[in-house]
Amino acid sequence: MPLAVGCDYGKRRVEPPPPPPKVSFLALDREHQRLVRDYEPVSSALTGYELAFRDWRLGRLSQAELVRRARSYAGVVRHSRALVSGDRTTGETRRAKGLLVESLSARAAALAALPSLSAYRPRWNRSVVAARAGLTVLQDIRDRARLIPLPEDAVS
Repeated sequence: MPLAVGCDYGKRRVEPPPPPPKVSFLALDREHQRLVRDYEPVSSALTGYELAFRDWRLGRLSQAELVRRARSYAGVVRHSRALVSGDRTTGETRRAKGLLVESLSARAAALAALPSLSAYRPRWNRSVVAARAGLTVLQDIRDRARLIPLPEDAVS
């Protein structure tokens, strides 16, 4: 069967879309500050949870108490995930937001998996990697825009 290929001789050229409008430095900073502010309760509550997890691993805390504290921390994580998911972002900041939401989703799944460490560990590690990646994307954007860096412990 013959194959026919048509050609319009350049009459219907498709132009690439125009670049998105530049976001002002102030608007970009506000986007980033909002993301970090909505994520920050997770970072603040992390120390208490990590201490409880360590105490459980050392036998100083019961499994029931660990699960109770993990559920409490999971509530903070879910609330922050809802806030970060609802934040409006533009341009490259969307990628950072996606990584932060991915991190919070993985963290919530890890906490729900306790006390099963075999299910917990890969999810927890995924949450840490995604959070670091999200912060790195934000820092790279801020570096290019010559904005003040975010604190390293803003997202953990």
